[in-house]
Amino acid sequence: MKLNYLKAEGRRFLWKGREILLRGWALGSWMNFEHFMIGLPGTDSQIRGAFQEVYGSERAEIWLDRMLECMAGEADLVYLKSLGINSIRIPFSYTHLMDDRHPEAFRKKGFERLDRVIQLCGKHELFVILDLHAAPGSQNPDWHSDNLNGQSLFWKYRVFQDQTVRIWQELAARYAENPWVAGYDIINEPGYGISSADINDFYSRIIQAIREKDPNHILFLEGTDFGRDFTLLEKQSDPNIAYTVHFYPFVLEEDILDPTMDTVKRRDIFTRIFDRQLAAVTRLERPVWCGESGYEIPDEQEAFRASLLMENISLCESRGISWNLWTYKDARCMGIVVPQKDSDWMRLAGEIGKKWSHHREEKISGILTREMGSRFYAPLAESLAYDLDFQVRAVLHEIAVEQVLKPMLRQIPWERMKHYPESFSFDRCDRREQVTEQIRAFIAERNRS
Repeated sequence: MKLNYLKAEGRRFLWKGREILLRGWALGSWMNFEHFMIGLPGTDSQIRGAFQEVYGSERAEIWLDRMLECMAGEADLVYLKSLGINSIRIPFSYTHLMDDRHPEAFRKKGFERLDRVIQLCGKHELFVILDLHAAPGSQNPDWHSDNLNGQSLFWKYRVFQDQTVRIWQELAARYAENPWVAGYDIINEPGYGISSADINDFYSRIIQAIREKDPNHILFLEGTDFGRDFTLLEKQSDPNIAYTVHFYPFVLEEDILDPTMDTVKRRDIFTRIFDRQLAAVTRLERPVWCGESGYEIPDEQEAFRASLLMENISLCESRGISWNLWTYKDARCMGIVVPQKDSDWMRLAGEIGKKWSHHREEKISGILTREMGSRFYAPLAESLAYDLDFQVRAVLHEIAVEQVLKPMLRQIPWERMKHYPESFSFDRCDRREQVTEQIRAFIAERNRS
């Protein structure tokens, strides 16, 4: 039987010979916990390591299994399908699939966890884009690449790239004949300061390695500077390539998060930033997928944040660009499905929030970084302060894990903690209907037209 695979052809995605726009959500903070989204300090491996230290390795694995099941179960996929979307981006850390102490062997359990969700997506006819969110050596200096030192060592040491090649070859061999796997998002948000030779040589190498195992699936390539800059990227000869932009306009223009800003002015800012990103990627003459876009959603600002998401979606749709929103479920931060306020998990996050927060940590690191230069040497150049800030934040992650997370976990007996993941079960969560109803209606209208 001939299988139908999603394809990139020219500037379009095609399925069964017809053009299709990918519209979807990401399972952010699933197989790669992100501190502000889950309400616990530290990187993914630090958080999991804290549970291992406090509860022991066997219980920590039981907890992790249950956590991943509750964060992404069949009811979640049914709900996502009901919104009218057709695709799911699945971020994962390589540490779930490979043990650095024994890199020659893969972690069977990690692949089984990934298989479960991919099979559910296929059952409900949702395309899957696999996203290597945290690569060996960390492809960028920030926490979401599970970075323990604030440096992008992936680009400095070939051994980390060798590990990444092995991981993608294993994944490609595993899913080569799965038509519901749309493709592979090779590496999430490459950092900055990467040379043209470094990123183009790596992409050429990884494309060739994957094609040895899988000739069928789309390969999604991201730009440097956290997926924003495509000026260094060269055209690839492989025809089944797409490019992935990430759109977070508030990073560059924080004022757009002010609800009192004039709507027309905000739209002009959105358009200027988005089109500037697109200028360098459209020259590559391949389909473009906005693989990440989203906002923190305070309960009292849900309607406003819904309007911002609709602006992002409209920008994409008006330019024929596929999109994926960040994120589906988390601890009442960016998610559209969130634990109830009085749940065990949110009470834990609330207690931790009295001593730690992502935004407070960023503020402290900025102060410390500049103070070290000014007090002991000389005021730092902005570029150096930017570099060092990631490294100072890495130190703060470790302090917060040791002084906030672990002591808090030690106060919670295992017999209670083993039930905490149930806070994320779909039937125990709230839904941000002001967001989802607008997007559901938008997609339905597009499908009718």
